[in-house]
Amino acid sequence: MQPLIHKASVHLTANNLPSSISPGDVVHLRLQDNGAITAILVLPSRLPFGLGRSRELVAGTLGQRASDLLKPALETAAHLRVRVVEMEPAHLSRNGQSRLYISVWGDPMVLLSEQPRHPIFSRSRIHDEPAFSKDD
Repeated sequence: MQPLIHKASVHLTANNLPSSISPGDVVHLRLQDNGAITAILVLPSRLPFGLGRSRELVAGTLGQRASDLLKPALETAAHLRVRVVEMEPAHLSRNGQSRLYISVWGDPMVLLSEQPRHPIFSRSRIHDEPAFSKDD
């Protein structure tokens, strides 16, 4: 696995995220019908000894550039490792809004879409036969 996105901002839908979020927490990405990618935090159970089930919390959506980059990988259901990199609570930020940043790791080959590639060199007419006019 290689880093595909080192640090991407999540546009939060709710301003107050749980204070238990920390770097390294698991995030799932889901591709929506409109093309947006939703980030879903996986919060562990609060019960002792790991009993109980983890719960999911919809954190927000990724930006346009990150969505365009990851869309081919999510369409093919490729294995991606998504983790929380940084979380800034609302009471510590200057503007009073929470911020969440994630990193995405995976195989870079899954990002290549089936779009035709532009050739490096264009076709040259150096070795073509000269075009003669009808008069010759």
